[in-house]
Amino acid sequence: MPENVEITDKVFMDVRISRSDGSTYIRDDLPDTFENRVLFQRITIGLYGKLVPNHVKKFLSYIEDPTTTDFNNIDIDNPYPSYGRSNFPALDQETGLLMAGSISSLRVKDVAGSTALTYGSRILPANLWIEKSSTTPATTTKLSHSTKGLLTHRNLNNLPNFGITTRSTPSLDATSTVFGQIMWDDDTLKFFRELEDIPTYSVGRPADNDNDNDFNAGAVAAKTVFNAQRDFFRGAAKTMGDDRVGKLYDGKLLRRFEVLQVGRV
Repeated sequence: MPENVEITDKVFMDVRISRSDGSTYIRDDLPDTFENRVLFQRITIGLYGKLVPNHVKKFLSYIEDPTTTDFNNIDIDNPYPSYGRSNFPALDQETGLLMAGSISSLRVKDVAGSTALTYGSRILPANLWIEKSSTTPATTTKLSHSTKGLLTHRNLNNLPNFGITTRSTPSLDATSTVFGQIMWDDDTLKFFRELEDIPTYSVGRPADNDNDNDFNAGAVAAKTVFNAQRDFFRGAAKTMGDDRVGKLYDGKLLRRFEVLQVGRV
């Protein structure tokens, strides 16, 4: 992890990953295999509030819901967007970035000639997360995406979607800003290793082998697995009411990875 970077705030995310069939309820009729286990984990995150204060302020605004912290402004039927109702949709195969913070129904729209975020009946400002020169020390060097477990946000993204690095990816330095890190412990390390075994959707079909003599059972099996994976995911997504079913893309996780609860540590 980055050295000499102060952690000013800590938050947690309680997350759950469904079985391969999309279910999360208790079942005693299935073999105890990885595909049949529902995975739970509390992920603790440290934030760099002095290094990138605006990024941390924006991130925390999706942790603390005013409708639950301000008792004079309780409106449970019209909540603010929150990471507590978000999911981890994909693992980007090119960058190794675990995509997170996707809040269903939160959209960027043009409202009266200006860009805004809409969530239910709420219209919210769509300010970028970029740092103001007056609040960021001139001597501060922007952190590189140099190791796994770093939280990063794309500079020109109005939405709260963020990523978690799973490997060193310095190519992201030009387009994204590191603003925090995973606080590793043994359970969290084990959980992230298990993530590597979760299949992801691939848009491209397995390539045919040009050599007819090599067109064997292995090649047929690869195509069969690909097609079964695609068809299964589409069916499961419809069953679960996944509104992204028509938007398949490379890296999409084939098990539902959702946040159940968030808060400060």
